[in-house]
Amino acid sequence: MMTSRMKTRNIVLTISSFVFCLIALRMGWFLYFNAPEHQTAVNGVADLREEALKDNKTVSLNGEWIFHPSEFITKNTSQNESPQYIHVPKNWSTALDSSQEPEIDYGSYQLTILLPEQEETIYGIQLRGFETFASIYVNGKLINKENTAIAQPVHKIKKQGPMTAMFTTDEKKIDLVIQVSNFDNLESGGLNDSVRFGLQTAIVKEASFSQGIQMLVSMIFFLHSIYALAIFLIGKGYYEKELLYFSLLLALNGFILLIDDHVLLQLPIANDLYIKVLFVLLISLLIVTLKFINVLFNIKSKVSNFLYMLFIPIAVLLLTTSLLHTAPMQWFLMIYSISIAVLLIIPTISSIRKGNIDGIFILFYIFCFISNAAWGTAIKTAVVNIPYYPFDYLISIMVIALLLFRRHMMVVRSHNEQNTKLAKADIQKDIFLANTSHELRNPLHGILNIAHSMLEDNSSTLSQREKQNLELLLQIGNRMSYTLNDLLELDKLEDGRIKLHQKPLDIQNLTSGVIDMVHFIKNTSKLTIVSDIPANFPSVYADESRLVQILFNLLHNAVKFTDEGKITIRATHNQKEAAISIEDTGMGMTKDVMDRIFDRYEQATNTGQEGIGLGLTISRQLVELHGGKISVESGFGKGTTFTFTIPLSEGVQQETILPAKVNSYKATFQAVEEQAAEQDAPTGGSILIVDDDPVNLKVISSILEGQYTVATAESGSEALGLIRTEMYDLIISDVMMPEMSGYELCVEIRKHFTIAELPILLLTARNQTMDIYAGFQAGANDYVAKPANAIELKARVHALLTQNKAIQEQLRLEAAYLQAQIKPHFLYNTLNTIASLGELDPSRMVELLHEFGNYLNRSFHVANTQSLIPLKDEIDLVRSYLFIERERFGDRLHIIWDTEDIHEIYVPPLSIQTIVENAVNHGVLKKTEGGTVKISVTHDEQFTTIMIQDDGVGMPADKVTELLTEPNHHQHGIGIANTNRRLTQLFGKGLVMESHVNQGTTISFHVPNQP
Repeated sequence: MMTSRMKTRNIVLTISSFVFCLIALRMGWFLYFNAPEHQTAVNGVADLREEALKDNKTVSLNGEWIFHPSEFITKNTSQNESPQYIHVPKNWSTALDSSQEPEIDYGSYQLTILLPEQEETIYGIQLRGFETFASIYVNGKLINKENTAIAQPVHKIKKQGPMTAMFTTDEKKIDLVIQVSNFDNLESGGLNDSVRFGLQTAIVKEASFSQGIQMLVSMIFFLHSIYALAIFLIGKGYYEKELLYFSLLLALNGFILLIDDHVLLQLPIANDLYIKVLFVLLISLLIVTLKFINVLFNIKSKVSNFLYMLFIPIAVLLLTTSLLHTAPMQWFLMIYSISIAVLLIIPTISSIRKGNIDGIFILFYIFCFISNAAWGTAIKTAVVNIPYYPFDYLISIMVIALLLFRRHMMVVRSHNEQNTKLAKADIQKDIFLANTSHELRNPLHGILNIAHSMLEDNSSTLSQREKQNLELLLQIGNRMSYTLNDLLELDKLEDGRIKLHQKPLDIQNLTSGVIDMVHFIKNTSKLTIVSDIPANFPSVYADESRLVQILFNLLHNAVKFTDEGKITIRATHNQKEAAISIEDTGMGMTKDVMDRIFDRYEQATNTGQEGIGLGLTISRQLVELHGGKISVESGFGKGTTFTFTIPLSEGVQQETILPAKVNSYKATFQAVEEQAAEQDAPTGGSILIVDDDPVNLKVISSILEGQYTVATAESGSEALGLIRTEMYDLIISDVMMPEMSGYELCVEIRKHFTIAELPILLLTARNQTMDIYAGFQAGANDYVAKPANAIELKARVHALLTQNKAIQEQLRLEAAYLQAQIKPHFLYNTLNTIASLGELDPSRMVELLHEFGNYLNRSFHVANTQSLIPLKDEIDLVRSYLFIERERFGDRLHIIWDTEDIHEIYVPPLSIQTIVENAVNHGVLKKTEGGTVKISVTHDEQFTTIMIQDDGVGMPADKVTELLTEPNHHQHGIGIANTNRRLTQLFGKGLVMESHVNQGTTISFHVPNQP
């Protein structure tokens, strides 16, 4: 009970807070824009001489005007007669005595305005909320051209919205006459809204402000309407109709906004019809809101249905007759609207009381709707005068959008929970099927073996019928055996327990064997199965048993769905892979079936064929395991073609696959013996062994000391200290160590060395899958189970060191490969520059030739294959390169050198050159005006800092990270990233790069001083 009370209290507090905020926001807007104004016009005169008119504020001409009923005048005629006064703003039908003026269709308002002394002479007049026709005269001159007043009823199109007229005068006294005619709505005639007067700038500013807000809100409504409609149409079947009605609700709101208030969209219809259309749209807005709420809360109300049906005759009557201006119709419309409002509020409050939080959002929307209607009525009847107020509309759309978003999130959450449950159920199903398959396999094979032995027993006295039954039993059992095998294969594939043993294979021979298998197990008397694969087709690189399984599954599937006709196996190839196709003339399949044919437990329906739909799934996974792809092409009744790709065995000929002669066996054994001898021979290399057990350290060291340089460490932290000061080719580490485990040591090492740069071999006492997986995840290259077998340990160490040696050699040669990065267009442009200088300035040509020769000599020097070269030689290469670029680009490239005392310093070859070239080509020369590149070398006690700065185009931070760490994302991919990697390998720290877009880039690195 207490919880229910607190919940009710919270709901009431929430609703009260919302209503308070809604009222406070409206009142704040009202107080800001509706500051108290005294009555300006008194006895037909508006004296404005006390204060100069402002360019950001207009003046209300409210008060007593002289009125001439049923008479049009153009200038002041009240001097010789007793004037009749009328209060503005006010409806003339209520302002005058109805007994004296029973019916007024037109009339003239007259006011004298006394202006202050000021330089500005351009003024404006605006009639707000004006639904009739008017002609505005200033000092006897008509200043408006649209919506002019007429003395007789004529149906004509009126420009809706406020009327604005501008004029200029040097006089300080203005005789203002406004002729008004109203034959469309006799109950709202005359100036029933404020008349605003002021400088032209003030009139324009106020109008623009309100129109801008009104347009913005209208566009927001239309955009959300399109968005909601798009979601409904795209997700048809997943979303209820509330989105459709919400879209219609928004569109109606947006359209009403365009044709009301400042009327941003002019309808080409007569004034009386415009008023009727506006009323019908407002009523339809109520109807759509009611329909939306009924659909949202799944309410089925007979009263609501009656109101829906009643709307059509009401709309027809309002649009085709003049009943809108009659009292009975107005009372009827009021009752009709109140009925809709009641039907909106009652189910909403009821749903809130039942604990439906969605009802609060609907109640908020209704409050916004009522607030907007109430204040709109006050503005229309001139009770208040403020600019267009957008927040009721905006808040209403926000609460409905939040409601739909909340409901969508609940649906998404529900779907996610269901998906999770389905995924768990799917896993449990797979486990169950796998376990069941294991349990059924052995007894099934026992049944088949017994049946087969009985069938082949010549001494048995089985009748022919009994033999046929046994054959049928074998067929059914074999089919069940295939199904169990598929389930077990799928289980292995899901767990990743299938390992490929790839070798060169003759696809033509394999295909022939598979065709024979199919002929043996299936009745193919009405089928022709042929292989069009040529005998000289290149061998493929695959696991023989798995490739046979793929071919068998696809061919078996083709036979199942082809009663008679032809099945053809073809093969094509390119330089890297072969494409094998199995084409049949069977029944084919629809596009819907093709989209899901490779999914688990999926198969074509209405085919009369049995099975559980796993063969194609397994084939796809096996093909992908080989690095290939599988696809299907089909048309219903036109046959089917399955195509899969498999890698070729490059450089392996068929002769090496077939059995060889005796002497070839001898040669093979000799090669194996030589390879084993090479593995046993010392290969060199530095190994760091890490184990907290001194005995294990001694044992492993004794195994490896004869062939390698061995260092030991008894903890992970000690090992990290050694790695920072010494270079090792391999790390062998125990997993279980105090303070820092082998896994943690791997993670720390991988922060500085990649898996290819420094291999790690883990020693683990547990040879379980999860332990091995954890080691590889931490960054290990391989593992050996403890206690380590000496032969296995040596073999794994040898393999890892051989691999590491090849990688280090490749890294060393990458520096030489940098030489090949001299782009052809650089050479071409340099030679063109030399040729041009030969005619213009031979002395500069000679100097350029000298520097170009030095550049080529330094670039291709044999020293570049070494890990380090003197800094002086690297600077010499950079100077030649920059001299050439200066000759090419002139004043676009400026160079600053700060490189004193560069002796006895060594750097990786082509390291500074790569950075400078990047600064020139991708930095300063990307700017039209060019820029400056600065190369500086500074020293301290331990390090020499080399810095390259440019004021080029710069780059964002993510590009900096990409350049340093991901070389494969670039065209060449070995420049900056290669230099960074070599510096890290040699000195423990790579490049430091700082760059800002349009400001430039700074790259620096530290080189240890020579002792």
